[in-house]
Amino acid sequence: MPVSHLVEINTVPFKFKHFKHLLDLLESNNYPDLHSITMKTLPKVGYITYLGDQPIAAGFLRRLEPCFAQIDTLVSNKMFGSQVRHSGIEKVVDSLLDDAKRLKLKGIVAHTADQGILDRAKSIGFHIVNQVIIAKPL
Repeated sequence: MPVSHLVEINTVPFKFKHFKHLLDLLESNNYPDLHSITMKTLPKVGYITYLGDQPIAAGFLRRLEPCFAQIDTLVSNKMFGSQVRHSGIEKVVDSLLDDAKRLKLKGIVAHTADQGILDRAKSIGFHIVNQVIIAKPL
């Protein structure tokens, strides 16, 4: 059944009842280790957007330090076109930023190599910080 273009995108706080939708989004985006994602490993602050009953995007705010956080597990539904995905992601990020301000955080960090995400981030006030990310496989 086609979704009407008049249906509004809804943003809701992420709860356990949304977990299956999150796993579906991650799986469709070839997330490498779905078994590592549980309600216990997800940050407490998260949002998911829907168009009708179909999930568009989800994301979380992970505290890194007392005053900083990271946008975490940001994912969108490949079934939708870029405009709907962009709107869904934008609504998730706006909600996460509102919560970060409410929590009196000093800043948000995120990492990506995707140019579209970088452009979107710049448009809402993120700055590129020239750093090198180092990692150690365990």
